[in-house]
Parts: sequence; structure tokens; C-alpha cells
Amino acid sequence: MAQPATLLDAERKDDEPPARHERAGAQGIALEIAGFSLWYGETQALFDNTVAVQKGFVTALIGPSGCGKSTLLRAINRMNDLIEGVRIAGEIRLDGVDVYDPRVDVIALRKRMGMVFQKPNPFPMSVFDNVVYPLRVDGVRNRAVLGEACERALRGAALWEEVKDRLGDNALGLSGGQQQRLCIARAIAVEPDVLLMDEPCSALDPLATARIEELVDELRGRYTIIIVTHNMQQAARVSDNTAFMYLGRMIEYGDTQMVFTNPRRRRTADYVTGRFG
Repeated sequence: MAQPATLLDAERKDDEPPARHERAGAQGIALEIAGFSLWYGETQALFDNTVAVQKGFVTALIGPSGCGKSTLLRAINRMNDLIEGVRIAGEIRLDGVDVYDPRVDVIALRKRMGMVFQKPNPFPMSVFDNVVYPLRVDGVRNRAVLGEACERALRGAALWEEVKDRLGDNALGLSGGQQQRLCIARAIAVEPDVLLMDEPCSALDPLATARIEELVDELRGRYTIIIVTHNMQQAARVSDNTAFMYLGRMIEYGDTQMVFTNPRRRRTADYVTGRFG
């Protein structure tokens, strides 16, 4: 089993965490976003966002198109670093360490934060090679170790029984829903702490969407999951906590049932009842 990567050798900060939503059964805080803002050149996309994501829970990010959900998700594992002109303010802390600390190893960070995108993106190689790709990048060459990791990840993604006799086949031959579960298997093969999902069902039919939702439920507790979705019914079905974003700002964050049935902010109520969005 892959060992958790170390971001940096430094004592953890003693900062007080931001206000957080507590819920019975919480395992603590996995990720703290504190006063986080982001600019693309001169254009500000995120404004002073603060939220504490609970460990082992599923947190949904909802809001209208262009509100900053995906931008915030990609900032968590520093994918926005690849875009020229991006600058940030504030902190995103994983286990108390700011992921934007100059001493942070970005490769190690991304091993701890698996990413699943809107459209399935399997590599044009075998099912087996897709799943173990991140392990091979990490230098693992032992075939037995890779085989064990492949089976564990495919079982975790509820795909093993469907592909166990097709591990040598090209992954592009799988159905869309199977490809997305394969991408989830690839993301969890290195046992990340956090699983980031950017509208993972947007390109899938209703049956495949239902299977992904079932899988998210099965992964609950084993991973901290943050899922961006435009589908409010999906957010209500799969998440423990929900964060509503609007125009780059975190408007409300709390227990999913409360956010949808008894929101504290008028703008949240307007969005979840369909008055805008």
C-alpha cells in the first residue's frame, strides 16, 4: 500500500482554524480553506473564501455556472498553477500545511489529492496500465505489487467484476460509465487523502450517473470527497455537507439537509428553490 506523501518537513502552524460546520460522526478536519482569493491576470475569480472540509465526508460545491466552483476545486491541488497569470491570496491547508507554501512538493501534493474530471479521460492503453499508471510514475515496478494495487483500486471503484477478464484490453473500449469508474480507480490507486470530482456525471447517461452516485456513497468515509455538481438533486442525494457559491464567493456552507430545507441566507434559498441559476 502506498504511504502518504509528505508535503514538507516543517512544524504545523498554530493558526486558529476558520469557523467550521460540525456534525456528529465527523473524523476531524481534512482541509481548511482560509481567506482564499484567486485572480486570472487582472480578473478576480475567487473572493476571500473560507471553509473547513470534514474528513471522511462528501462535500458538494453547488452554484450557477461561472460562480467559481471548478476554479476553487482546481486550486486545492494547484492545477491552476498551469495557467499563466494566476495569483492567489489566503491559504489552503492540508493537515495544517499550506499547499501553496514554496517548500511544498506539488507532485507529492497531487498524490494525496486524486482528481476526476467532467469527461472520462482514460489513457489509450490497457485497463491494467491505466490503473497502475500513477504507481509506475512513482517508481513501482514489482508486478505483484502492481497487480494487487490494480485489483484493490478496481474493487474500490466497483469495476473489478466487470473488467477482471479484460485487464489487457484497451480502456477506450469500455463504456462511458465504465471509463469514468476506471478514472476513479486510477485516482484512488495511490490511496489519496482527498478525492476531487469535477462534475463527474455531466457526460454520462442516467444509468451510469446512478452507478457513479452509488460509488460515491460506497467511498464515503474512506476518502474525503469534494464534488462539484450543477445538479442540486445529485448534491442532495450524495453529500453530507453542501457549499453554495455565487460570483466567486462562498455564500453558505453546512449540513446538506439544512442547506436545502432551511438555508440561512436568502440568496441560497433563492438558488435551491430555482428562483435563479
